[in-house]
Amino acid sequence: MMKRKTVMVISGLICFIYACLTMVTVSLQFGNAFFLTLAVVLIGEGLIHEKLGKQGKRWMNGIWMISGILALILIGLMVSAANMHVAALKDQGSTVIVLGAKINGDQPSLILKRRLQAALDYANENPDCMIIVTGGQGKGEDYAESTVMKNWLVENGLEMNRILEENQARNTVENLKYSLKLLRQNNLSENVVIVTDSFHQLRASILAKQLGIEQISAVNSQTPVSLIPMYTVREWFGLVKALALQK
Repeated sequence: MMKRKTVMVISGLICFIYACLTMVTVSLQFGNAFFLTLAVVLIGEGLIHEKLGKQGKRWMNGIWMISGILALILIGLMVSAANMHVAALKDQGSTVIVLGAKINGDQPSLILKRRLQAALDYANENPDCMIIVTGGQGKGEDYAESTVMKNWLVENGLEMNRILEENQARNTVENLKYSLKLLRQNNLSENVVIVTDSFHQLRASILAKQLGIEQISAVNSQTPVSLIPMYTVREWFGLVKALALQK
């Protein structure tokens, strides 16, 4: 049977390699910084475990167990939110809210382009739905995210009269708050379809329900599998922020 020290050190090295690879392929973000920290903790605990004493080992085992249970619960909730679907009544239709993300000049970033592609696919399959693109002009951006999003959808074949633009939001709660206001001003269906990455759906659905949106479905963009762990752990802390500060 493999010794605990070996398991912890190997696990730490895996986390370290993953963090380094994501820093090279994406950028230094909270998610890969978390995995770097986890790598240090795993390797460190593996090296000193035998020196902790009976009480210290019991505490460490308890911490790892509780952390693992919490992680599994959060992952379960995130998977459930990403698979939400509320059937629309025949005469009700749906309103698609596409959450913004970083842009590069007048083009969407890769993560935003994937969201837009998911929204476009849904719109083509549901010709009666309306689309709200939401996102203001972030720091260092030349345009509002919503403008770039709308232009991309039109350039890729979606009719302009099916798109409404919300260009003031600076975070997820404002995305949903201002989009709901725009939806009601235009008497659109309150059967809401949120388009974002799967890891983001739980936070978006919690905030949407806090704002009074009752019928929520999820359409997920295609996040690369290799990036899901990094974004997932970042989202855990985003959930805490959402619940505490509604942001």
